[in-house]
Amino acid sequence: MDKNSVLTIAQKEFSDKLYEPSFIILLAIFTGTVFAYLQNRAGGDNFGDVVQVIAVFFPLMGIALGYDGIIKEKNSKSLNVLLTQPVFRDNIITGKFLGISMTLALVVFFSLTIIAASDFLISGKIAEFDSLLRLFIFGIFTFLYLLLFATFGLFTSVWCKTEIESLTFGVFVWINMCFALGPTIIMLASFASGQTLFDMTKEFASTASLFYNISPLHHFAEVIVGAQDLSFYGGFNVQSDVHGFLDTQYTLPYLLGFYWQNAIILLILPFLFLAASYISFLRDDI
Repeated sequence: MDKNSVLTIAQKEFSDKLYEPSFIILLAIFTGTVFAYLQNRAGGDNFGDVVQVIAVFFPLMGIALGYDGIIKEKNSKSLNVLLTQPVFRDNIITGKFLGISMTLALVVFFSLTIIAASDFLISGKIAEFDSLLRLFIFGIFTFLYLLLFATFGLFTSVWCKTEIESLTFGVFVWINMCFALGPTIIMLASFASGQTLFDMTKEFASTASLFYNISPLHHFAEVIVGAQDLSFYGGFNVQSDVHGFLDTQYTLPYLLGFYWQNAIILLILPFLFLAASYISFLRDDI
């Protein structure tokens, strides 16, 4: 793999995203939502609703960053020109992935930096190291969760023929993952266990928990607030005694041991779609 080519493509992708009006909109929306989240937490209110907004609606931000990554270049014929240069297809995918990742990281961590600085200016007090560390961990898991959808958008940009088709497919998957999957899992758990949600038996709960492992939303909900599901319309939301990495009652080593499986899955999933993008792009007839 040519590192210079990868870095050049990544830099161009990153620069292009920064100059798009959608970038400022995404940054403002994310900053406002997380600020509301922290205000609710500081006031002792129930902040689960704000986390649910992040978990359910912000995947659209990831999809918006990736859905046109390859197909835009393909339809404008610039991809044909690029491939006449000594640039391999895997370099293009890797460069696009890095550019999208840097854009998403800038949105997430720049927003958190603004919020931490604003809190200092308002209160005049420097936040405790543990609070800043947990805020940083929250940013890491949010970044990985949104990167999953951005990488899926990159995959659809390789697989689909037009930008509209790529975006439509991404939105379709998002709706099913964040809205319809909860009721679907309840139905599957009921069928598999012979019980219903209203019975609330241990057999039904364990069966539902097993099915929820296929949902990225489940793993994000677990590590952030300790909830089994945050999807809209009919999800099976069981709150555990440990309320995610933001639960200050427990040390970070303990929480890491408790949620290590969820953390690994969130780390691996984006790279699975990246691998799918490689395979699809290498087989694509351009």
